[in-house]
Amino acid sequence: MDCLELRIPPLPQLLMIGHGLWPKGMQHFKRSFSVYDMLYVTGGRFYMTEDDTAYELERGDLLILEPGRTHFGQRPVTEPTELYWVHFSHPHPPVAKEREAIKWSTLLGKGTDKDLTPVDQYMYLPKHAHLDPALLVPLLDEMTELHETLTLRNSLRLNVLSGELFERLQATISGGLNSRSYHISERAVQYLKTHMTEPFDAEAMAAALHYNFDYLSRCLKQHTGMSPLQYVHHLQINRAVTLLLTTDLSVQEIGEQAGQPNGNYFIRLFRKHMGASPGAYRSMHRART
Repeated sequence: MDCLELRIPPLPQLLMIGHGLWPKGMQHFKRSFSVYDMLYVTGGRFYMTEDDTAYELERGDLLILEPGRTHFGQRPVTEPTELYWVHFSHPHPPVAKEREAIKWSTLLGKGTDKDLTPVDQYMYLPKHAHLDPALLVPLLDEMTELHETLTLRNSLRLNVLSGELFERLQATISGGLNSRSYHISERAVQYLKTHMTEPFDAEAMAAALHYNFDYLSRCLKQHTGMSPLQYVHHLQINRAVTLLLTTDLSVQEIGEQAGQPNGNYFIRLFRKHMGASPGAYRSMHRART
């Protein structure tokens, strides 16, 4: 499945939502504009071309048309066709991504009380997919009703529902989270979190989880992009960053609490991940306050 990767925050901004029944013979006009146009067909058959790619959408089919591309109906509908359309905007350009390439368990840097801007994250939407109407229609109906009678009182609710719509669309992409490799990856993650301050021991990890270490490594790499040791280092550096910015502990003490008691190695590891020594990183970020 092709997906659209959008950097967040901010979340996409809902512009409008519509619902209608297109009579036989009606055809979408040609246009190119600067917003996204999500189409969801719940009855009949709808024809839409984006640039040079033609789509034939049946009941349950969803298509997201991208800003800046030209789209048009390549032929009139041949039967009464019911569909919803949702227009939304987003300041960052989309990036095409294969579902299999998305590493859902990738750790993101967490915000601290020293941060002045939010940490970059990503959301994913299906470009073209077949979705059960029971998943979307009740939500789209509520959004449509609110949009048609929009008031100051209910505008926030409409925007909350648009966020839920995007979350449901992303959930349809991440269905692979039910796979065996993902569950094994999650078990490995929990083990590494529990033992992050202990010396890394591949044999002990394999014995505790009852899987060959090479297999555990492949599962973890598939879903996080990191080997077990790399994941431990990532956890340790995150712990160190938090302690640097929220305590007055020495660099040596922070290394010990993060699971790296060898001071020289801890400093080299920290510089590799963060681009600065622990002391310099602390001074740089505290100087901003």
